[in-house]
Amino acid sequence: MNVYESKDIRNVVLLGHGGCGKTTVAEAMCYVTGAISKMGKVESGNTVSDYDKEEIKRGFSISTSLIPIEYKDEDQQIKINLLDTPGYFDFVGEVEEAVSVADAAIIVVNCKAGIEVGTEKAWEICEQYKLPRIIFVTNMDDDKASYRELLLKLETRFGRKVAPFHLPIRENEKLVGYVNVVKMKGRRFTDGFDYEECAIPDYSEANLKIAREALMEAVAETSEEYMERYLSGDEFSDQEVSLALRANVSDSSIVPVLLGSGTQVLGFKALLMAIEKYFPSPDYNECVGVDVRSGERFVAKYNSDANLSAKVFKTIVDPFIGKYSLIKVCTGVLKSDTNIYNVAKETEEKTGKIYVL
Repeated sequence: MNVYESKDIRNVVLLGHGGCGKTTVAEAMCYVTGAISKMGKVESGNTVSDYDKEEIKRGFSISTSLIPIEYKDEDQQIKINLLDTPGYFDFVGEVEEAVSVADAAIIVVNCKAGIEVGTEKAWEICEQYKLPRIIFVTNMDDDKASYRELLLKLETRFGRKVAPFHLPIRENEKLVGYVNVVKMKGRRFTDGFDYEECAIPDYSEANLKIAREALMEAVAETSEEYMERYLSGDEFSDQEVSLALRANVSDSSIVPVLLGSGTQVLGFKALLMAIEKYFPSPDYNECVGVDVRSGERFVAKYNSDANLSAKVFKTIVDPFIGKYSLIKVCTGVLKSDTNIYNVAKETEEKTGKIYVL
């Protein structure tokens, strides 16, 4: 795997109710980015993230899995560290581990099931940690799933900050594409997981106008200049809209709603583009720690030139490999055979080999 600077990394946690499709979403993202050549299934026990024997046996996630994938668009290549978490509350400690090192979240919602208890808990934990988030509505290939009804419930439960970036295009009760509300263009799915531009259906016009108006209001609220232009009837350029939305998503004042289907691998190219475009890199946030020499709190911004500081957020014990820890480096550079100070044991230790999972 390539070496990435902080600005080219996205640490994203997958949250949602148990059984809503988080593991399938992670699998689809691995498939679209070329990390795997064939989609696995939860019921077949061959997904990337549910690899433990108990997870395969029970058919749901028990522990948090870390899945690094590489995504390249026209402008840049980024590394996305996906943290697939369990949805059942018996394993809430695993969720806390993942959220503590994530910089953004994707809340997966099954369109047919709607808002569940796990959806509300995911929102609450994002509010607690002030995490930017995207709501990804999956299971849209089910003809009994009502996207409009779900949007109304999301807005009622979570407020006006919920903003649909996509509206579905259906033909013969099948999902065939979506309307991009930001760019005001239709997208039709093609073979594989790509899409092509298409006309916006007449039945989408009314809902599109409402969604677009809400987005433009959000853009206008980012500055006094924009508000004056909006009130005078000026149109914003695509770049202005994009920059304003990124600022709003990063500070959690807008939560985009995207749609797709995990099993059919629909909508994931758009999801990956949204992760790259709207989610912040680690250096957007500050890292707060304690200086062990003075006992004083210090603030760092993921500076590779500073002294090494890192956080062990999960330790895994494997019967064949042994014990290994998952680490988020906050400042400095971690190399094998580096002397580090273990604050838990109050002693110096030397790191062993370093791996990318």
